[in-house]
Amino acid sequence: MPSEFLHALNASNDASSTTSSPVSASPSALIAQALVKVGAVRIMSEQPFVYTSGWASPVYVDTRLLMSDVALRRKLIDIGATQIAELVTRSGINAIVGAESSGIAMAAWLADRLDLPLLYLRKRAMGWGTAARLEGRLPADARLLFIDDVTTDARSKIVGVSALRGTGAQVEDCLVILDYAIYPKTQARLAEHSLNLHSLTNWRSLCDALRASGTLSSDVMQNLAAFTEDPVRWSVENGGVGV
Repeated sequence: MPSEFLHALNASNDASSTTSSPVSASPSALIAQALVKVGAVRIMSEQPFVYTSGWASPVYVDTRLLMSDVALRRKLIDIGATQIAELVTRSGINAIVGAESSGIAMAAWLADRLDLPLLYLRKRAMGWGTAARLEGRLPADARLLFIDDVTTDARSKIVGVSALRGTGAQVEDCLVILDYAIYPKTQARLAEHSLNLHSLTNWRSLCDALRASGTLSSDVMQNLAAFTEDPVRWSVENGGVGV
């Protein structure tokens, strides 16, 4: 049993009940709390969720539910804009690209907040040429920030960025709302493709928020702990892919 993880969650919950507040919570914790509050985290009842990447998981996180809650959506964009403003300036990013369809809304809100052009990347080409998957107009000397909602092992983000680089644009950074940050080889894969992954929250912060909600049974918590300790083994044992 992954008792260390359960102990950490219990400690986090004890601390949140005595010392934490919305003012003192980290940005990652605030986003995780928003996802839990809006009901974006679905937990398996009998069958695991199998992502398009092939990974099996005990949870599915639908970040798009934040679109319909004005207050939580505003919190998301406030935190996102604050976190990437310095990156945009430092890296000379001159346009934002959202992934179809999961990254378009967040990309649009951040592009508006930061006064940057907006484009989106289709999953499949619609037309001809190197920009057949892009909707919108690339600026001169394009340096792009690619935005999506969730990543597990970063493979799909690398595929998207490779398509953007095929247009001649420079793309070194990708932003997601949730990075699980527990899958092996992810950092090595990102480094191999010279891609920096930024996230607003991660799986461990989300687990803390779920535990603090007081809605999970001990069996569910143990299952989530087993997934956290070894997501590859959990996936294989539940009908998904491995590394």
